[in-house]
Amino acid sequence: MRRSFGLFRRSRRRHGLIRDQRGVAAIEFALISTAMFALLSGAVDVTQAITIQRDLNRFAAEVAQAIAGSCKGAASCAAAAMETIRARQGNIAPKLATIQLGIANFDRANNRIENIIGTMTYLPADMNTQALAMMANGDKGVAVLATYTHTPIILGLADDWGFTTKTFTAKSVVLAARP
Repeated sequence: MRRSFGLFRRSRRRHGLIRDQRGVAAIEFALISTAMFALLSGAVDVTQAITIQRDLNRFAAEVAQAIAGSCKGAASCAAAAMETIRARQGNIAPKLATIQLGIANFDRANNRIENIIGTMTYLPADMNTQALAMMANGDKGVAVLATYTHTPIILGLADDWGFTTKTFTAKSVVLAARP
């Protein structure tokens, strides 16, 4: 009879070990799921960043082409078109409703960009260089500078790693008219 009690005690110890292993699985799941969540949120933010940059590039190019194509370099028409686009930019790009838009209609004369009309008082250096490279003296052009500030979806996690916000920019310079 003593032997049977000894077997019973051993089996209780074995059940105790099995219960301990279940707790280990829960801890492993917690550690792995946290890492997987961080990777998934990072992948979502990277995908959003790529999509935002693509949409912003398209938006800037389409606005520049619309003004250049419809106004053919006429300053008064370009100013009216700029105001119309700025008033309706939330409808044009609903996912990027907070875009800051800079638009300029300009002339190239004496190897310089002059007569800038619009929301930009000057062209940034890279846009100025691009305009001078693609236009001849006497040409009229349109430049669009669009900026958008993106906030990550999971700001707390991103903030811990220093990724709070990112400003995306898109630039487009288009020939509007040639004399």
